[in-house]
Amino acid sequence: MLFPKLLYVCLYTIFGSAIAYIALFYDSALGLPSDQIGVLLAIAPFVQSIACPLWTLIVDRRPNLHGPLMSVLALVGGASIMSLMFLPSWLSSNQEDSSDSGLSLKFVATASFALLFAFFGQPLQVLVDSAVLKILGDQKILYGNQRLWGSVSNGINILLVGLWIGAAGIDKAFYIFAFGIIAFALLAIFTRFPTEEGGQWENNNEADEQRSLLRKPISIHQQYQQYQQQQLSMHNSLSEYVDPLPRRDSMASYANTEILEDGIDDRRLGLLRTATSMLDVQTEASQRIANMDHLPPIGLALSNIPTVESTLAAFADLGRPESKPPQKSTLTTPRVWSFLLTMLLLGISYAMVSQFLFLFLCNDLKIDSSLIGWTGPIGGIAEVTTFWVSNKLLEEFTVSSLISLAHIGLIVRNLVYSTLSPGNSLSTVLALGMHFASGSGYALAWSTAVSEVDTFFPPDQRAIAQGILAALFNGLGFGLGCILGGMVYGRWGAVALIHTASCVAALSLLVFLGGRNSRSTSVSNSSNNTRH
Repeated sequence: MLFPKLLYVCLYTIFGSAIAYIALFYDSALGLPSDQIGVLLAIAPFVQSIACPLWTLIVDRRPNLHGPLMSVLALVGGASIMSLMFLPSWLSSNQEDSSDSGLSLKFVATASFALLFAFFGQPLQVLVDSAVLKILGDQKILYGNQRLWGSVSNGINILLVGLWIGAAGIDKAFYIFAFGIIAFALLAIFTRFPTEEGGQWENNNEADEQRSLLRKPISIHQQYQQYQQQQLSMHNSLSEYVDPLPRRDSMASYANTEILEDGIDDRRLGLLRTATSMLDVQTEASQRIANMDHLPPIGLALSNIPTVESTLAAFADLGRPESKPPQKSTLTTPRVWSFLLTMLLLGISYAMVSQFLFLFLCNDLKIDSSLIGWTGPIGGIAEVTTFWVSNKLLEEFTVSSLISLAHIGLIVRNLVYSTLSPGNSLSTVLALGMHFASGSGYALAWSTAVSEVDTFFPPDQRAIAQGILAALFNGLGFGLGCILGGMVYGRWGAVALIHTASCVAALSLLVFLGGRNSRSTSVSNSSNNTRH
């Protein structure tokens, strides 16, 4: 299918252009201090934890608005970022003196535009995931093949934008961003879903208030037959994709069974489409990979690992019986709370370096933007490759080993960064090469964390549990990391920033190992008591 691939290509033209280089723009064009840059960068991870579930809920309730809403959000969010491009000239014409106040007009205006994009533009990622799943219909297992094009687009755009701004200035990133916004908005406005995936839900929703509360038995029987035909169609369409496999219980079958027991309520099925579909794809891919004796296709591997944004969409289903929040008794066990705290601390540590990496490379190591752009394809290849082999790694090694390896890899990367000197060719090569360790560490930590969280909770609690994981790691963790990183970088410099991030990562690893040891100790004590 070409259309979903084009959606991802245009989406990551947006995020791989001006958004990728926004920290450099704040620094070089606006002249903002590092602590204020940290606050600005923290807006997106904080806001998306609310915005992603909100907009997902709206498009699930009104699927006929999905395409137009994506177009409107792209235009509004895009206009806010394009406004930043003209902010320096506007401020210079108004002779704004930033020394008059700690919160200058420049910072307030920039924060306002950043907030607008975080609320309207940042959720485009989860809305595209949702749209692609609806477009694929019964072939949702092909989701990873479509998403792969987004990773390719992101890496290529970061590289091309870096080459262009290295030759012509930081403002040129906004031209590619504008092209991406326009192309995406045009594609989104013409997005159409199959009748059974779009119009059926729309018609049912509109007629719901006029429909009798007591359905006729023949109606329920017809709907059940329709459901069986859809399942049979999905089975037949997937049989050509991989070898026939024995089907086990999955989140999809669990959620759909709940709905069937309640009378096959089409409206509720429509409301659950995004969260349930993502878990359906993940579980189906996991089952098929488990039955392979070789590495899976890259697309299938990506289908097995949800994006951070799509997991946040699970919060849209809070309060519904099919998607229950984790029980407090489970969250308070040492193994669970220590693991969640570990991911929070790791998110802080990772963001402290990754969000200020371009500033470090440009200002401290004096690396040209044309070379900085190579971090895009290097990081993209590292992430996709690690996601590809993640299931094999989980089969060969323990979760403790993989999480520890992710921490150690990021700490070693930081130590290498701290030894680099400006104007040195070897330092440039090492700095770019270390981005492979950065991408691999991130992908290894996220893929292992998702797999581990799934073992903590029963099927009806996993969607919200993954949402909590994403909110802690990529929401609260990244937000706090941006703020703390900006403060340390601004006051004590890049080396202090890198060492602080390493200390936070080391603390994260200690918390993780402590939680594992406490679990082992409790298991040992309980077995001893049983013997006595």
